[in-house]
Amino acid sequence: MSEPLAAWSPALPVFIRRSLIVGVITLCVLAAAGWAIGVATGSWVVLYVAPVLVLVYNMGFEDPSRWRIARQNRWYLRSDAIIHNGPEGEARIPLADIEDVRTRLGWSVVLFLKTGLRVRIAYVANASDIAAQILAARERLVP
Repeated sequence: MSEPLAAWSPALPVFIRRSLIVGVITLCVLAAAGWAIGVATGSWVVLYVAPVLVLVYNMGFEDPSRWRIARQNRWYLRSDAIIHNGPEGEARIPLADIEDVRTRLGWSVVLFLKTGLRVRIAYVANASDIAAQILAARERLVP
């Protein structure tokens, strides 16, 4: 098999950035909801502690387990397909089956397939560059 045109894998700094952004947004929303409920009921202290506990659980247990799974993913761009090697095995996505490629939130690339399925390449650095590489390879294949 020929050498890949490009290869990608999840980046820990991107994953940490995503976790912090999601954690801060979650904390702000839950704290605002807790404040609103606390003003109405008068028991505001418990409602401030709950969002912090949810955030600690998410960042302490949920995110590390998500990263342990995600870090095993490898994506390879070949002249005719994208190959995904992950914990479940290997999958081949022909470039001709890709309708569109978009970035999401700066840390993932979503492949829109002709079958209606979507495939996400998550936690990658330079998501816009990856999307451009995939689109360029597809355009070379499909006139």
